[in-house]
Amino acid sequence: MSVGLDGWGWWGATLVGCALVASMALVGPLVLRNPGQRQRWIPPLLALAIGVLAGDALLHLVPHAVDALGLAQTLVLAGSGFGLFATLRRLLPPGHRRGNTAALSLGGDALHNLGDGALIALAFATSPVLGIATVVAILAHELPQELGDYAILVDAGYSPREAARANLGSAASVFVGALAGLLAGPAAEPALQWLSPVAAGGFLYLALFALLPGLRRHPAQGARWWRLRALPVALGVGAMAGLAVAETRAGLDHGHVHGINAPAEAPRNFAPWPRG
Repeated sequence: MSVGLDGWGWWGATLVGCALVASMALVGPLVLRNPGQRQRWIPPLLALAIGVLAGDALLHLVPHAVDALGLAQTLVLAGSGFGLFATLRRLLPPGHRRGNTAALSLGGDALHNLGDGALIALAFATSPVLGIATVVAILAHELPQELGDYAILVDAGYSPREAARANLGSAASVFVGALAGLLAGPAAEPALQWLSPVAAGGFLYLALFALLPGLRRHPAQGARWWRLRALPVALGVGAMAGLAVAETRAGLDHGHVHGINAPAEAPRNFAPWPRG
């Protein structure tokens, strides 16, 4: 059986991994620093966000949820997430829908990061190698998603500084999830299994019913439409598909799943408190 980190090493490795994941929230502000870049790149990044969210839900979160919970329960939970996001978005008047879409995007990202944090803690408890591999997989996953999240916020009217702060605030939930994982240990696994399909349903709603109609505010035709709309969506879906395949080949198919089947071989002396 793999031997996980213990005491201060476990806390330290988990916190460093979570800090790296949270730092992905700064990618958008760093890449799109001037107004000209933002105006040129926001439309294709919105299209990328649609592909990433839909691909993440359909190719990553839902398949792992089906493995852990079964098809019927997964569909019920995903439908609940879809309905919850649809209801929340409609609570505000139509004139505020763009801002509400941004708020839902932040909420969905926070839910997603919550599961990531707990998973990182459980992975390092099982094995340092599994912990590192899990952090690397999450970082690869977060890079395109955080770029899309930043584009959603700026398109909704957030200033670059406000968007960066909001993204960081959402990303900080990874530390909350890690703390829950550190304190609860393997007992956190059942709760995390439910988060995945709920987040998947919310992501599908955001992609198909909030972001996709919003692309009409940025018209494009002919070759420009393919380059700025269809290609980024395809790249987003393709990135999620590639990550799913890579995780399977790396042996993370049942380990890195945002909580689904989190490491079942946690050490018997699983204890969150540093010793000595």
